[in-house]
Amino acid sequence: MRNLIIFIPLFLLQACHVGENFSFDFPLTDDSIKKNLELSNKSEKISTDWYKIFNDDTLNTLIQSALNGNLSIKQAIQRLQQSRYSYLINSTTTLPQLNASGEYEFSKASNTQDYMYDVNAFKTGLDASWELDIWGKGKYISEQYFEIMHNAQYSLDHLKVSITAEIVSNYVNLRSLQEKLKITKQNLSLQKQILDIVISQNKAGITDNLALNQAEYTIEITKSSIPNLKYQIENYKNALAVLIGVAPNSFPVNLDICKKNITSNTFLFDIKKLTKLPFNVIRSRPDILVAEAALKQQNAVVNQAITNLYPNISLKATFGFVSSSGHSLFNKESQIYGYTPGFTLPIWNWKQLSNNIELQKSIKEEYLLNYNEVVLTALTEIKNAIFAVKETYTANHSIQKSVNKMHNILNLSQKKYENGLISFTDVATAEQNLLEAQLNLIESNAEIYKNLTAFYKSVGGGYYFN
Repeated sequence: MRNLIIFIPLFLLQACHVGENFSFDFPLTDDSIKKNLELSNKSEKISTDWYKIFNDDTLNTLIQSALNGNLSIKQAIQRLQQSRYSYLINSTTTLPQLNASGEYEFSKASNTQDYMYDVNAFKTGLDASWELDIWGKGKYISEQYFEIMHNAQYSLDHLKVSITAEIVSNYVNLRSLQEKLKITKQNLSLQKQILDIVISQNKAGITDNLALNQAEYTIEITKSSIPNLKYQIENYKNALAVLIGVAPNSFPVNLDICKKNITSNTFLFDIKKLTKLPFNVIRSRPDILVAEAALKQQNAVVNQAITNLYPNISLKATFGFVSSSGHSLFNKESQIYGYTPGFTLPIWNWKQLSNNIELQKSIKEEYLLNYNEVVLTALTEIKNAIFAVKETYTANHSIQKSVNKMHNILNLSQKKYENGLISFTDVATAEQNLLEAQLNLIESNAEIYKNLTAFYKSVGGGYYFN
């Protein structure tokens, strides 16, 4: 009973935690976020499969393949698993430890010694040790690795957002190049038809060799652009292969087959959705949560440094049996036991402990500044993405009109040329302008997809979004 009374205060001391409570101010107010992003009073949920709004089955398949097979994502999953094991290991460091041991010792004495006896000993028992978590050091170690685990989870989600956005951008670039190649070939066919007319007129003496050379020159210029388009198409295919984690010839879908190219028409999107975001849109981004977890992790490290200023109390105990005979090893007379309470108190260490506290606080302050910077960067990314989508639609509308006008100009130019009212130079110019306008429209259609992708990435890709 007397021994029990001695240990009661040790258990009571377990509640004497020291350290700083974690708290910090989010650098942006709700009013500031609403004003900068021009948010409406209504908010809509964004799903993690936001890319399905583009209604492209091939794209959906590529993204799902990447989320399952991308090598960077697989590595991040392993890091998350490692962080979970690290948390399980380090969250139990201050719990009582119990080990069993067994030993047999035999030693033959020398015949030349003054005393002669052989050693024949059997030993077995239990060893227990416990470093009492009086000041909360074990709690803070557990908190540190808990946040490391969260950091790994948020980093994985942030990587998924980035990979998804990268696949969409590469896929859109691929489809836009394929559509440009298709339009270039169509224009080449049209130019050959016009060349046939010029050749006929030249043979009839209606046109001179200048018009013939100009028509042939236009065709060669158009032909020269095709190899570069094919080269870029191949590059984007290879880039997509790396992103989904397969060899270039092992795609789960055939990228050369496209029933309906998404860049051939302008994607219709309700612009009002860009501002239907909640005030926590920034704080819910995975990269913001990564920075916040790092800040919480460092706060735990600061508190660990503070606990090093206080006494460290530990308890060791043994219980076992020692006997010279295996038959009597577990007899009552063979029992041994003991316990050793102990403590260490830092007295003089040349300010190493206090300087370490200041060091960890400085690191925490750096993490806080980084957090604030990441938040401000997120705000500007969302704002830029919203602006880009709006302006791209405005530009796209004008480019569509320019394509329609150029079709009319080319038709009129051909008729005037056939009637001898203008030179072939005007027709050739109209042909090139039409091709350029058509390619610009494809590029503009692609920019809409890419800017919408940038928007969904900027709001966190739907992760932790509510």
